Amino acid sequence: MNFKKLTPALLLSGLSGLAGAGELEDLLHRVQEAKASEERIDAERKARFLADKNQQQKLLNDTKAALAKAEADSKALRSEFSANETRIAELRGELKKQGGNLNELFSKSREFAVAFASDLETSMISAQFPGRIQALEPLVSAREVPNIGQLENLWIALLQEMAESGQIAKFQGRYTSKTGEARAAGIYRLGAFSVLADGKYLRYAPDSGQLSEWPVQPAGEYPALARHLGKEGGGLVRIGVDPSRGAVLENYVKQASTTSAWVPRNLQGLLSTGVDIAIIGLLLLSSIWAMGVAFERWMFFRRLDVGRYPSRIALETDLTRHLTVIGSVAANAPFVGLLGTVLGIMMTFQKMGTDKHMDVHSIMIGLSTALKATAMGLLVAIPCVILNNFLRRRVRELVTAFEMRHGS
Repeated sequence: MNFKKLTPALLLSGLSGLAGAGELEDLLHRVQEAKASEERIDAERKARFLADKNQQQKLLNDTKAALAKAEADSKALRSEFSANETRIAELRGELKKQGGNLNELFSKSREFAVAFASDLETSMISAQFPGRIQALEPLVSAREVPNIGQLENLWIALLQEMAESGQIAKFQGRYTSKTGEARAAGIYRLGAFSVLADGKYLRYAPDSGQLSEWPVQPAGEYPALARHLGKEGGGLVRIGVDPSRGAVLENYVKQASTTSAWVPRNLQGLLSTGVDIAIIGLLLLSSIWAMGVAFERWMFFRRLDVGRYPSRIALETDLTRHLTVIGSVAANAPFVGLLGTVLGIMMTFQKMGTDKHMDVHSIMIGLSTALKATAMGLLVAIPCVILNNFLRRRVRELVTAFEMRHGS
């Protein structure tokens, strides 16, 4: 029997027994629809993939084209940049060559304008004509060749300073008295040298542009001459003028305010400040005390008889009495002088901080003055060290003589 041919027949007969013909047709229909749906979905997916691939290819092509264009533009710009640099270097060389005297004129004019503006700032004429420096500011801060207007302003300011320096002028203004009171008065300006008002000498502060009374007025006949200024009917008038434009008066005020009246005139150069007076005075008193003790000990040693002392302790007690004074002065005098130097340097730096226009000359004078105290301390200490060593050696000799006499 052929089982391969019998099995499909039995299966078909079994299926036909289990389900009717209508159900098979319905199953076939659903299978066909599912297949068609899957084929449609696959077709749509394939279409989208192809569309995306084309779009990506287009984007890639566009990007490559943009990159090629950018590289071409970059190459062109680099070439143009190199050409421009070469051209700029050529133009700079041509400008430098053609500038010549014009660049030198700019350098000299700006250098002169800076120095002249500094002179105008401290000039007493600026008390009568404020704001002159502002006209020179464009030229002072310029970074390019000055124009005709800037050079004319410099010329006019220079001519004004020269003309006013030789004139005696009176103008209405205000000044601050030494008590801090602001006063309005007729102010006399003697060229660029001195300024007076109400018979008093005034000083000009460049920072604020204000006039103020000197705290100490010149002595002698100068106050009387200043009071008579403006009261004469005409003709020549005698008046005291500071040819240094205030420097002499400033030094006079400093000396009058820092030096005590009782200090002799020949010592005022040495004792110029209160610190000098205190430190050097203390050192002098200490040296006199030490010298007195040394003289007393020396006279005591000369008339001493070691034989009258019953013990060594009693002898050493009398021998070393007051010698600590000499040793203390010798040890501490340099430190006292150093203290004066430190205080003097502190005062100098404090003045440098408050006085913006302090020159190097004044700074050097202040520092050299501060070093006087250290020098004085060493001058006191060195003789005291010598005396102390000498007297203590004499003490050892006398003690040795006592021991030899008493056999101990």
